[in-house]
Amino acid sequence: MIRIIIIPIFIWSILFGQSNAIDIGTVGARQLRMVGQLNISHNPATLGYLATTVDADTLNTIEESVDSLVSDFSDEIEQEVIEENIVDTDTVDSEFAEFDDFEEASEDSLSNESEEINIEEIIEIAETIDSSEVAESISIELPNSNPQFSMSLISLAFGLGSGVITPDWINDQLFGGRDLRDPEQKEKFLDGLSDDVNVQLPLASSLPIVNISFGPNVIGLGQVRSYTSINLPSGLTQLPFKGLPSGEVLDLSDLEIEHITYLPVSYSRGFVLKPGIVPFGRESYAGVRANLLVGLAEIHTENVSGILQGTGEHTLIDTDIEINSSIPFDIDTGTPKISLSYGFGIDLGIITEIDGRLTVGASIDNLIASINWKSGERYTASSAGEITAEEISESDSVSEYLDQSEIRESVSYKTSLPMSINLSGSYLAKDWAVLDANLRIDVGDTYWASESPTISLGSEFFPGSKVPLYLGISLGGHYGFSWGTGLSIKMGSFIMDIAGGQEGGLFNSATGMRAGFGLRIEK
Repeated sequence: MIRIIIIPIFIWSILFGQSNAIDIGTVGARQLRMVGQLNISHNPATLGYLATTVDADTLNTIEESVDSLVSDFSDEIEQEVIEENIVDTDTVDSEFAEFDDFEEASEDSLSNESEEINIEEIIEIAETIDSSEVAESISIELPNSNPQFSMSLISLAFGLGSGVITPDWINDQLFGGRDLRDPEQKEKFLDGLSDDVNVQLPLASSLPIVNISFGPNVIGLGQVRSYTSINLPSGLTQLPFKGLPSGEVLDLSDLEIEHITYLPVSYSRGFVLKPGIVPFGRESYAGVRANLLVGLAEIHTENVSGILQGTGEHTLIDTDIEINSSIPFDIDTGTPKISLSYGFGIDLGIITEIDGRLTVGASIDNLIASINWKSGERYTASSAGEITAEEISESDSVSEYLDQSEIRESVSYKTSLPMSINLSGSYLAKDWAVLDANLRIDVGDTYWASESPTISLGSEFFPGSKVPLYLGISLGGHYGFSWGTGLSIKMGSFIMDIAGGQEGGLFNSATGMRAGFGLRIEK
């Protein structure tokens, strides 16, 4: 029964083995510069840049040159009055009396969203200012590259982590010509399985076209997210090779299976915060994302108990397992069935520009997020008996050697998605290098949640070029150490993203890997 469940889980996960290539290349550090449709699962406050009517550079120019603008505009009006031979002195005096208060009124308008100003006219006037004077007044800005419109065309990626098995072990033990009939070589092979083997597939898809951004808004209809984790106790992985020594007892309580696949139908919006709401920084933004969570599949071990005990040539089995599942196919026949469930979740974010080079922010993902599985099934099974290692390795099913009982019943149950808190920063170190950092803290103990925080450090080199490069490392989390690298190729409005990386170590000592490819449009 367990095998029947596990195999479809892996197939289902691989089918949705897609992710954000830039996120892979920076190992999750670039929280504050994921803009456009790339923002679909990151801090939504970055969308606030496009909630303003003018960009940051224009605002800086207007603010620092307002006196000059007023003076120039006043001279223009006065000249037009003379040329048109306006003789109504009362009218002229009245107009100039009103204009004397223009500077004060302009400043009030910029800080009061209830009053309107004609930005287009101000920009036209700003264009008449000497360019050298403007350049002196504009500070260097972080390259946020917020597009007015963006859309995903294709995004493909795959990730796999084992927790303990490395390329060195695979090359040496599986493809190194080992003869497992030799006791010494067999023992070296089993050394790689001395710890619990935790296989993880944390994945997210980005299906074409249906993830779109326009201005400060993002609509997400096609990012399927999938996560699989299977933890096998070390003794269980070694059982087919050597059984259990006489008297040795293996506790099965560490056996754990978790899988979830769901589709967030989301709407994200960014906002500009009024001055003073955040007591530091020059500009602050906020964002919110509402997620309708469509549950596609879920499986988890609700309870596992029992032991395996060596009794000489045989292994004594006495186990009980309880599994809750809601999957879109019949376990016995494999035929598809309609089984959709629903839930709701909210993501919140805030960012503050300290200056033109430094931005900090925080976000909360999956606030009160959960899914109610309406058409679930609870599978309860008990197994007892004795079996040899040869019978385990040679038989398609061990049921013929054991006394088994199983119960299936329809149930409805609820699962909560683990909440994540992100504290982020982005710093323009040079005009050719941006440094990003993120501290992620998971709240919860299900699915992808990690007991230890994850610190990610990333960088983007040559951000203004047609081929920016990415590099990132992370510490903590499930794997301890991870790294990634990648690049983007900009071809007009089309952008190609390529990235790869490893988890749990470097090169042949790594215990996991990720790779990604994407093609998107930004305008």
